[in-house]
Amino acid sequence: MAVVKTFSTILIAFLLLCSGSTAYAQLKLIPKERIDSIANPPLAPNASDLVFDDCVIRTECSAEDKGKLVYAYGFVNAGDAPLVISRLVSTCSCAVARADDRTVAPGKRGVIRLEYSPEGRIGLNIRRIFVYTDGQKQPSAILRLEVLHR
Repeated sequence: MAVVKTFSTILIAFLLLCSGSTAYAQLKLIPKERIDSIANPPLAPNASDLVFDDCVIRTECSAEDKGKLVYAYGFVNAGDAPLVISRLVSTCSCAVARADDRTVAPGKRGVIRLEYSPEGRIGLNIRRIFVYTDGQKQPSAILRLEVLHR
């Protein structure tokens, strides 16, 4: 009986050791530069054409707020050609961005509106919106909404 207990203990220890080394082998170290490039991607070459009044909106919201809150980011097309907003990508489904006009003539103003759903959120919430123009693979602007829920 003692031999069976010893054998089972050794077998369990071996299995635990093997599973631990397998899990460790699956961990991949990601260089800090790669993480930074994902968190703060480089802007597109035409990024200087899109000049925002403010790229960051900081606000507070109470727990009783129901429904969607709308924030506006005003901008000017500082380039010499019409600027086409091809897509707007948010980091959360609670924030949906829409451009009033997809095409903005040179020197004209435009607005990107962000609908934010505060329900069920607590603490500081930071949402980013990536603005892509004229089919660029890199964003032309990165907008931020910082909402402190009380």
